[in-house]
Amino acid sequence: MVNVKKSEALYSKSKYVLRKVQLKSGGLSASPKGTRYTYVYTRDHAIMIPAMLQAGIEEEAKKAIDFALEAGKGYGLYPQRFNFRGKEASYKPTQVDATGLVLIAIGKYYRKVRDKKFLKKNWKQLEKHAKAIIKNIDKKRGLVYSPNSIFEFPPLEAGLDAWVNSICYAALREMFFLGKQLGKNRVIYKKNAEKIKKGILQHMWNARTKSFLKTIRVGYSSSIVETDASDYALSYFGVLPDTDKRIISTYRRIERELWHTKLGGICRCKKEWGRNTGGFGAWALYTLMGARHFIARGNKKKADKYINWVLSHNDNLLIPEHITTKRDLLEYERDYTSAGLLQTRPDIQLMIRNSKRQKRYRKHGYAYSVTPLAWSHSEFILTWNAYKKKFLKKRKKKEEKILEEKKEELKGERNS
Repeated sequence: MVNVKKSEALYSKSKYVLRKVQLKSGGLSASPKGTRYTYVYTRDHAIMIPAMLQAGIEEEAKKAIDFALEAGKGYGLYPQRFNFRGKEASYKPTQVDATGLVLIAIGKYYRKVRDKKFLKKNWKQLEKHAKAIIKNIDKKRGLVYSPNSIFEFPPLEAGLDAWVNSICYAALREMFFLGKQLGKNRVIYKKNAEKIKKGILQHMWNARTKSFLKTIRVGYSSSIVETDASDYALSYFGVLPDTDKRIISTYRRIERELWHTKLGGICRCKKEWGRNTGGFGAWALYTLMGARHFIARGNKKKADKYINWVLSHNDNLLIPEHITTKRDLLEYERDYTSAGLLQTRPDIQLMIRNSKRQKRYRKHGYAYSVTPLAWSHSEFILTWNAYKKKFLKKRKKKEEKILEEKKEELKGERNS
């Protein structure tokens, strides 16, 4: 069973965190000052907005959208990140999925407030971003090419990525909907969304492993990257429902291969892939995505297991980016130091120092990396709302029905 009282407390704290990381400019810092990610990462920023809308903090969501639109002027595809003043501060190429996430966030905002004046004012800029996405569609497969993805780790990306394509599919569908609100029949967006979906189903489904691929790397780097936690994007962004056999099979593989055997929770990829920033471990945001998969399927037992993991692994209701063992953190530190990598990364040095200062590191032998991570709190808001809608409302109705029946029985006894 899930502790409802603690979940509600974590939900309230999550709203607090999203408000706390918002700057005067409207930008949303990925983590608070004094932690590792003190920039407005476009991907994180955009993915927080739907959570803010669900949590009822619409004024703050509107400020975040205004920041994104202002910072994105002059760009087709959004940069990786901005500083607190809204100036580009990237060290990675432009990000196709971040651009799609901004369009999705604006679509969700419009669906909630129905502000046609806002939509009309920004329509040209939205079309510029959408057309930039379409320009990156690979003609041979109908899939969007991206130099990077959610991991920002070249050996696993620079190709046709499931996370990116799922987002671009949803973004173009959203643009088709938004265009219709202004009386503009932009069929180009609908057609390209369907082209992307067709490409995903045709080229990214692996019948041998019975799961979707993460990335099809093209050109001189031609290779296939198999399933990882970000493949849940296929359901997250509506390419296929959670009840589809292919999604069920894919998630079965994610759970089998990526559930951390010692700590519990879902890891983002296999340890041997080498993307172990701050030590290999389990990620809160991916675990919460997994909870939503089981919620959608009506599997309360599994949903409880995943949510309870997050309820058990936070620091005074502050959810970290990921959790690692002391051994893996030290292994990571030694490897990066001997390779001469750690000396050039003050942000990672800060993260390691913060992890080692924690009481649980000394007492229990594991470390929390980047606490709190605003994205993790966004995922909790989305997950807890889905859980309540699926399970708690039904329970409440059942309790009300039983109470009503008891009242009727007592009424009948008095009359007799």
